[in-house]
Amino acid sequence: MKWKFLGVLVATMVFCASGMAQDYKAFLGIWQIDKEKTTNYAQQSQMIINIPSPNGFISTRAQIGKDNSQSSTEIHPVVFDGQPQQTSGGDARTISYKLVDPHTIARTQNRGGKISMDTEQVSADGKTLTVTQNGVVRIYDKVADVRAVH
Repeated sequence: MKWKFLGVLVATMVFCASGMAQDYKAFLGIWQIDKEKTTNYAQQSQMIINIPSPNGFISTRAQIGKDNSQSSTEIHPVVFDGQPQQTSGGDARTISYKLVDPHTIARTQNRGGKISMDTEQVSADGKTLTVTQNGVVRIYDKVADVRAVH
């Protein structure tokens, strides 16, 4: 599973467009959950890796359960065309994305007919990502920047 994840990540990076729109660049990077600021999240650890793609970006979410159990990876193609995008991995579903402003994304998720909405917001200084989903707030710290491959 690790090799498959790495292969998808490398392939996506190689095919990234260098002339991507700059409206959502604040979301690009590697984000690590801040467990001290996120007290209501049952997982031991989670990382979000957002890398540019020709139509938006690819968001890879890797999580490790408590005691290193129930680990999973999800791949989310983020395209701001309002159309549902099929995700793959541990929690496959469709998600449509709306760029509210350069620091805020609204997501509409469909899990087998159950619709939910959430937001992802990057702080003004670009160092913190806040995900609000079903009343649960998760805080992530940016640990690395990601740029388009030329």
